[in-house]
Amino acid sequence: MADKKHPPAKIETANPLSYFSFNWIQPLLIHGWSNTIVDTDLDQLSKNDHVKGITDRLLREWTKEVEKKQRKAKETGTKPKRPNLYMVLFRCFGLYFSLSFFTGIVESVCKISEAILMGHVIRFFDNPDTPTSTGMAYAVGLFLVTLFHGTMHHHYFFPTMRTGLWIRQSVISLMYRKCLALSTSSSIATGTIVNLISNDVQPFENTTPFMLYAIIGPLEMIAVMYFLWKEIGVACLSGLLVFALLLPIQTYFSRHFATIRSKTVNARDERIRTLSDVFSGIELVKLCAWEVPFQEKIMMLRSIEVKYIFKANSMRAVNMAIYFFFQPLTALFVFVTYWLQYKGGDETKLLSPDKVFVSLTLFNVMRLTMTSFFPKALETMAETRVSVRRITDFLMLPELRGIENEFQTVVDDTNEKDTGAQPPSDPSVLIEMRNASFSWTVSTSEKNEVLELSAKEKRKNQENQGEKQELEQEQGQALDTSSDNLTILSPTKAVLENVAMTLHRDELLAIVGPVGCGKSSFCMALLGELPLVSGSLALAKDSEGKHLRISYSAQSPWIFAGTIKSNILFGSKFDQDRYDKVIKACELTRDLSLFPKGDETIIGEKGVTLSGGQRARVSLARAAYRESDVYVLDDPLSAVDPKVGRALFQNCINGLLKGKARVLVTHQLQYIKDCENVIVLEQGQVTHIGRVDDVMQQEVVVEKQVDDGKSIKSIKTRAKFVDVLREFAKKAPAVVEGEEDALKAAVKEASAVEAALKRVKSKDTAVEDDGDGPELNLTVEEVQEGDTPWKVYYEFFRYGSTPFRLALVVLSLCGAQAVMTAGDFFLSKWSNRSPDEQQRSYYPMVFGVYCLGTILMTLFRSFIFFYCVSESSKGIFQAMLDALLKTGLDFFHANPHGRVLNRFSKDMANCDELLPYTFFDTIQILFMLFGSVIVVCIVNPWVVIAIPFLFAGFIGLRSIYIRTSRQVKRIDSQTRSPIYSQLSETLDGLTSVRAFGAGERFMGRFVEAQEDNGRAFFSYLICARWLGFRLDALSAIFLGITAVACVAVRDTQQAAYVGLALNYVTQLSGELQWAVRQSVEAAILMVSVERMMEYAHVKPEESGRHRKNPDGSSVIPNGWPTEAKVTFSDMSLTYPRGDGPVLKNISLDFKAGEKIGIVGRTGAGKSSMIGAIFRLVETMTGDPPHRGGISIDGIDISQIGMHDLRQNMAIIPQEPFLFRGTLRFNLDPTSKHQDVDVWAALEAAELKRMVEGLEGGLDAVVDDNGKNFSIGERQLLSLARAVLRRSKIIVMDEATANVDLQSDRMIQKAIHTQFQGATVFTIAHRLNTVIGDYDRILVLDQGEVMEFDEPWALLNCPPGEFRPSEVLGTDPAITTTSGKGWLRRMVADTGSENEAKLRQVAKEQWDRKHPTSSNSSSAQ
Repeated sequence: MADKKHPPAKIETANPLSYFSFNWIQPLLIHGWSNTIVDTDLDQLSKNDHVKGITDRLLREWTKEVEKKQRKAKETGTKPKRPNLYMVLFRCFGLYFSLSFFTGIVESVCKISEAILMGHVIRFFDNPDTPTSTGMAYAVGLFLVTLFHGTMHHHYFFPTMRTGLWIRQSVISLMYRKCLALSTSSSIATGTIVNLISNDVQPFENTTPFMLYAIIGPLEMIAVMYFLWKEIGVACLSGLLVFALLLPIQTYFSRHFATIRSKTVNARDERIRTLSDVFSGIELVKLCAWEVPFQEKIMMLRSIEVKYIFKANSMRAVNMAIYFFFQPLTALFVFVTYWLQYKGGDETKLLSPDKVFVSLTLFNVMRLTMTSFFPKALETMAETRVSVRRITDFLMLPELRGIENEFQTVVDDTNEKDTGAQPPSDPSVLIEMRNASFSWTVSTSEKNEVLELSAKEKRKNQENQGEKQELEQEQGQALDTSSDNLTILSPTKAVLENVAMTLHRDELLAIVGPVGCGKSSFCMALLGELPLVSGSLALAKDSEGKHLRISYSAQSPWIFAGTIKSNILFGSKFDQDRYDKVIKACELTRDLSLFPKGDETIIGEKGVTLSGGQRARVSLARAAYRESDVYVLDDPLSAVDPKVGRALFQNCINGLLKGKARVLVTHQLQYIKDCENVIVLEQGQVTHIGRVDDVMQQEVVVEKQVDDGKSIKSIKTRAKFVDVLREFAKKAPAVVEGEEDALKAAVKEASAVEAALKRVKSKDTAVEDDGDGPELNLTVEEVQEGDTPWKVYYEFFRYGSTPFRLALVVLSLCGAQAVMTAGDFFLSKWSNRSPDEQQRSYYPMVFGVYCLGTILMTLFRSFIFFYCVSESSKGIFQAMLDALLKTGLDFFHANPHGRVLNRFSKDMANCDELLPYTFFDTIQILFMLFGSVIVVCIVNPWVVIAIPFLFAGFIGLRSIYIRTSRQVKRIDSQTRSPIYSQLSETLDGLTSVRAFGAGERFMGRFVEAQEDNGRAFFSYLICARWLGFRLDALSAIFLGITAVACVAVRDTQQAAYVGLALNYVTQLSGELQWAVRQSVEAAILMVSVERMMEYAHVKPEESGRHRKNPDGSSVIPNGWPTEAKVTFSDMSLTYPRGDGPVLKNISLDFKAGEKIGIVGRTGAGKSSMIGAIFRLVETMTGDPPHRGGISIDGIDISQIGMHDLRQNMAIIPQEPFLFRGTLRFNLDPTSKHQDVDVWAALEAAELKRMVEGLEGGLDAVVDDNGKNFSIGERQLLSLARAVLRRSKIIVMDEATANVDLQSDRMIQKAIHTQFQGATVFTIAHRLNTVIGDYDRILVLDQGEVMEFDEPWALLNCPPGEFRPSEVLGTDPAITTTSGKGWLRRMVADTGSENEAKLRQVAKEQWDRKHPTSSNSSSAQ
């Protein structure tokens, strides 16, 4: 498809001259000189550079390679060998890459020719008889060869770097494609994959430019040695001795680079994974005041990483020092050997300027290749080896299914065995299971080892790779054929056992059971996400023979960054009529009317700007909008209030979708009476199945095998959940007329409220929140313009160094250059001496001292510089982490997870590894340049005339280049973030993406993101070549001017000094363009520093962590709060960037030890109330408004430090979150509590038996976000955390929404036993949770208090009356309560039988608390 936004690719239409001089990119650079470059200014990618094309090519070759290994294994009867990723890449890109080998050889020939021509120029000065024209010819020849050398140099690097870009893009796309096909048994952490993509693909780009020097280097060395032998004979072998001494050091380094790289990558993996985890659960970290333990954990991981980085940087420092002192050291060995031969009586071995400087130039040719490019080739190849192993491991993980069957070719299907079950014979049956067992993880049949990668913190030995390949093969088979009833390997632990069920075309099937019984796993099995380990699963096909279309709504709603509309459509064709019906059925009409842009409102990553209920409804709307055969709805009613829940059930699940097959997982048991069939699950087994009435009659025994370590016991228990079911699942009596009227009235009133709301200006109600963020608060990542300020450089170095240390760095840089240049002048002087004087040992000794000084100074300056930058890097990381953990939650809502993580991964890696090297390289070469110019000017002052012009040319080219390239580099950084964001987003919603068949579309989106990034990176790469070519041309001109000027005034020139000048200028030709480009690269890498500093200066929360009085004592007394009495005084709350208050002028008194239930429909401001208590957002009070409005035990919480406040309260959040690590760490990150206390807390949360059954007990492994626990279990673990804190104020934010009624009761019982004397606030969607157990109920709507009183008092309140409950006398009929009938209507919405039950428990509670008034009520 043609890209109309971007100019056409100029590289495709460039003429040969324009192509060779990189002139075709010049219009962009000229445009960038006077304008800010934006993405649309960049050229389209050429046909060869399109990401889709290169990815498809790589996919084809990878598939062939995997097939070949499997075929070979089958023929030989051995395990399949690891596929060779190197060969795959070579087959894809090898031909184009190989062309660079020939340009590299031509470049080497040019370099050697330069040395030979220089010898002729120097000899011209020694022979006065040679005509000037000959000298001029040699000088011009030297200029032309140098110019051609520069051209070849850039046409070597351009194709190699382009190949590196292709490899990076295609491998990343292949890995993303793999993510879309990953089996759920591969519990690999999102952080690990982000790290694989951000850091493990980088070595390919680093390797391609230098890799060929592993071959070119030795060939060039042989040629150079031949010419050196001709020039100085046997003395050249002592030069080889220097190589022999330095090579073992470099070989040792290159070997160690691989191991250090491997350790660094693992340490970084661990750090980024922990950071990713902390930022994902940042809300919990803030609410529990756990910033310090997590900061300590991250800093501990960082210190391990820094230890390895410093080792690698120290080796780099030595390598760079070797490069610098290589020439003086070689000169010392060679010329001292040569001098010894002369002193020994060989008259031919007299030192002469031509021999000295031709030899030095030839050694210089070798120096760049053998001490820089050759070791770099070895080092980067070693790093690539580590990456290839890790990437191959990842690509060989078990697959669920290829995206749109792309990977089917990998499956070897000759071993298929049909287990005999056929697809359902009854055409009305869509899904049929026969004794089907499913497992989350599968093991190889031979060793029974679960495949694990970094997520499980264990790395498999290389010999297990064959088994992984075998597992891949078998896994592929199973998936391709699971619908045809094939089984695979033995399960490590079946999560569903022997399930037998059928699902008909128009059936509503309810799945119920206690927490952790396998309800969500059942949904996964239907979606094909769980491997079938025994029995059969048959799926019907439609009339065209296609698979069933399945819609899915996840228990944790998956919302991606985009508009509400795009989340609902999710790639389906827009149909206005159906869309309107879905919006209405999913109760989203009112919500959308409150958003300023309606369904075009942008919602942040993970839907942070929506409330829990809104997220659930958007997820349900997405499932309902798609025309499917089966709708799998995993607990969609838990996150919404009863009225909305009932409407969703009647209008959507049993209304809009009626006539379709629906599978409804629910804890809201009042709805199952309306379902055709029900399945009751307990401990992964179906205990009851059938019509609701029949299920009531059955008594079932569940048999479970338990391994206690010594033997396997079989335990039989009676299925208990059916008792809970019997309470609810009685057929509802016919609706009485009165109730029907009441319902009609309620509906009428609700529509009146809605109409009124629509009349309200959107700005007053724009922020509608039950989560913790304003509606529209996603910020666009800023792209800074212009130069990086000098202040950033200064501040960066001040993070890790004292002024004294920085002064030492500058002095050592100057000193080393001065000593080296003085040594070279001395060598010239020595070579110009008479034969008799050259006999003296004074010359070699003094030259030796100069060389030794150069070596010591060079090593010292390298180490001290790298040390300073490493310390600064450590300091900025700490500052950034500290700032982000001290800032408010609003920052994390406004910045997507991927963006924040990008600063800690890519930007930090730049700062750790690339910046020290690039910065030092720049400074070292700039000092060399300075030395060169001084030497040339001393030798031939006439050259001074040309220097200002050349200098102006250099400065002009650098200025043009830096303006454009820095902007292009910033676009490159900016377009990289969406790649990571999209990756983590996809991994979070992988099941939904696959269920909706959106894999290909997401792959397309990812390729687009890569192309956006590819355009910027390719432009950047070409700009560098444009500059390099022109700077090398200028250097060649400088060399030509120097040579011609010296020839022109031959009478005043000495051959030795001309040789010295030409030697320095020849070095200049390559070095100058490199120095300018490195200086720009360093300036661009400082953008990473600037981006990190931006985060290091993020504004902290209003109060610090602790607050002291002027006398140094704490603001809060010891043991605060003692009573936990909470008071709201005219409190209002407005979100940052919100248009109006979400809580308005609330004044309430909560007594000490009171249990408060907070209810209200979605968006009423319930969660904002919690945010106010925890000061997630600052509240205002009074007129004029000022901070405050909430006090606890008489102390205004706005005057208290954040930690002091939050660590004295406990929360059980709406969405339970577990951190990666151990269960113990999750319950007690601060390690304050004894094991006894932890076990007691688990027992209180009814989890003790479950944890005892886990491998490791309290040290059991927890995956990312606790994926290896059900949501209900995670919620109970949150309860255990709260119990362990023993706080006087407990907040439960819809904590029982995801648990069954039985568990809900257990939680409520725990609250009453464990939290006695504590003030408890509970946001409830289930009225059963709070009515009967809670002292008072607070009803909120639109951020205002509608009612606040005891449940029975509110239930007896006629609409419109409003009097305080304290005046409640003996006759409730006469003296009515405060309120407007809100709670009464909400209770009525739950259904007649539930209403009767709730009224009864409220009445019983009233009678217990008010025995005096109960007599008159009963009398009545």
